[in-house]
Amino acid sequence: MTEIDEVLHRLGKAFVAGLRQPGYQLTTVQSWGHRSQTYTMAGEPALLGRWNNLDLSNAMAALPRVAGQDLTVEMIGDPNGTYTIHWSWAVPSLPARIVLDEQYRMPGHELPPARSPGVANTSVTDFSVLAEVERLVDEFVAQHHPQGYAPGYSEEEILAAEQQLGVRLPEDLRALYRLVHDDSGESGLLDPFVLAPLDVLVEWNRKNHPGYHDGPFDDAVIFDCVPSGHVRRVSSSNGWVTFARDYGMNFAAVDLDPGPLGRIGQVVRHGRDVWSPVEYVTASVTDLLRRAIATLDDERPSPPDPEITVESIADLPVTAQGVVLRAKGPVRVADFEPFTNLRSIVIRGNAPLVDMTLSARLPVERLLVEAARWEFAALPPTIIDITLSGNDGSTPVADLATLPNLVRLDLSGATVPDIEMIAAFPALRVLTLNCRQWTELLATGWKPAQLAAAGLGGSAGVRDAARWLQAFGHQGTFRTITGGH
Repeated sequence: MTEIDEVLHRLGKAFVAGLRQPGYQLTTVQSWGHRSQTYTMAGEPALLGRWNNLDLSNAMAALPRVAGQDLTVEMIGDPNGTYTIHWSWAVPSLPARIVLDEQYRMPGHELPPARSPGVANTSVTDFSVLAEVERLVDEFVAQHHPQGYAPGYSEEEILAAEQQLGVRLPEDLRALYRLVHDDSGESGLLDPFVLAPLDVLVEWNRKNHPGYHDGPFDDAVIFDCVPSGHVRRVSSSNGWVTFARDYGMNFAAVDLDPGPLGRIGQVVRHGRDVWSPVEYVTASVTDLLRRAIATLDDERPSPPDPEITVESIADLPVTAQGVVLRAKGPVRVADFEPFTNLRSIVIRGNAPLVDMTLSARLPVERLLVEAARWEFAALPPTIIDITLSGNDGSTPVADLATLPNLVRLDLSGATVPDIEMIAAFPALRVLTLNCRQWTELLATGWKPAQLAAAGLGGSAGVRDAARWLQAFGHQGTFRTITGGH
């Protein structure tokens, strides 16, 4: 018996010792530790067994060490003391996912082109801008920071930094660096941000661009910054140049590639507390200086959440860009049409019926529907992402083939009679199905050549996932051990 088998037997015995009903546990083991969830045999998440069981805790703690690499463990147990454990190194997690095209990004999430070193404009900082920024810095020093700042950088030093990045900084940021080395004392000069030294700016921006660098299973919808139109609706841009930080793991960047209503040099924020890729702050670094002088330490209003959870459409603010509706009765998606900013509609609560008919006037990109029954006669061509689940009967999905931009589809929680129609979906790149659906689809002779990524949803176990991986040409080996009476 191998060391890992020994630990898994200890795990199985400890698991069934606390069971009062049959159930199973899925555990993902990685180098940093593990995470687990227990389920009823019907696949419903439930707290089964005794979680303060010392033997179970000790066996769990030993797993990362003996595994030597990531693995997934599925333990099926019975109160009579018997257990079966399936485990695999080839299945990194459940639900199982596989990326077939590492370069693929969802629409709007494309990686920006790399910056090329060198700057064509080598002129010195605009004298009028330099004079205004100097006046503002002097005013701030007089009011809030009498000890002043370390002298700034020369034109040659700023130009050298720009040439490394392949961008010319906005004139007011150049002027600020001519006057101030950095705000190491965290004085509030750019309240709430702290100016970074020029070499740190270069290091932050040499390779990385702020924003999302998401894979094919991450959030598809990019919400608009408020006010709308000032910032381009992309997940990442090489026009965002980070120059300052705040006190909560967020950063300020100047935007050199703004939206149609924005201006070059506007300031945006990205980081831990920002919902969208970036958040609009103000029109320029100069405005940021003026604001700091006038309102230092004032409470900053938080922008509205772009996605709102409601129990009635009547509770939805007109400015919402996303809605999560907790439905108790029938829903007509057309009732959302007055909310012209909506890009994402999520309906949860297993509504008895959802009429998904929606005109092209509402540029929705994402639909997630949990319902006992749904109907759709027309959907806008802007939709790129659909998830359907919870239907009582079998509902065809052939009508979705008319959507020209539908790149991601998840039917793993749905019952559909025409899974073979997947072959007719013109733009589909990311597909998630359950085990039975994948078996039926692959049996038609359909090949996943057009897919950039695939997911195995539903209540699939380690064995199912290993076999499914084999269908995509990947090693999907697994092992099984049993124990008990």
